[in-house]
Amino acid sequence: MYQYTYPIVTTNLFLLTNISGQKVQMKKITLIIGLALLITNVFGQETITEYGLKAGLNYSKYTPNLKIGGVEILDFNGRFGFYAGGYIRFGFSDILKLQPELLFALQGSNTSSEIELRPSVNEAPVVGKFKTSITESTISIPVMLQLYPSEKFYFELGPQIGYIIARKEKVTNDPFVEFGSPFGVSENCSSCDKFDFGGALGLGYIVSERININVRYFAGLIERNNTIKSSVLNVGLGYKL
Repeated sequence: MYQYTYPIVTTNLFLLTNISGQKVQMKKITLIIGLALLITNVFGQETITEYGLKAGLNYSKYTPNLKIGGVEILDFNGRFGFYAGGYIRFGFSDILKLQPELLFALQGSNTSSEIELRPSVNEAPVVGKFKTSITESTISIPVMLQLYPSEKFYFELGPQIGYIIARKEKVTNDPFVEFGSPFGVSENCSSCDKFDFGGALGLGYIVSERININVRYFAGLIERNNTIKSSVLNVGLGYKL
């Protein structure tokens, strides 16, 4: 029988969900969507409306690292992914614009934990780094207020909600394979929190009449599974139709 000095902290830790907390989060998210739609409806008839597509790369991870009894047992590390989608831009003036977006993204986090495994009570322990890669397929809806201090540059900020349609954790490094490792190859987490909410801040540069470059950082404001928050950096291009 295998014995562990520290428990494996992978998908099982994320099953500690709070149902009542999810209901409160849903109410907040619904309110934010309603306010965003109200703003676009009020100003839409008197503004210049533009449509476009956007895509790019992201670099994401969870925060903070997990600790038990003051001991850090699981490190979250960044991983690369991508995003793609479309936007509607409402121009109130040359300086102020509002841009709701609908995006699909592959993001998540890599994990690393040092584990001590004893094949049996009488054998010496084996210590190694156990690593996994978590991939989340996410639908995101940012609503960005954009400020143009000049014709070419803009700053933006606003809320963003997300819905995780699929989540998979895959083992990328198992140092115990030669000892008959008991760990699985991959694991889905259908019971993990599916909603995310946070704030986004970014800037952009208008390259031409149709093309712009955008850099944006998203920070999760709610604890998913009572444990983690999202952290995502996006870099990409937008194309005005």
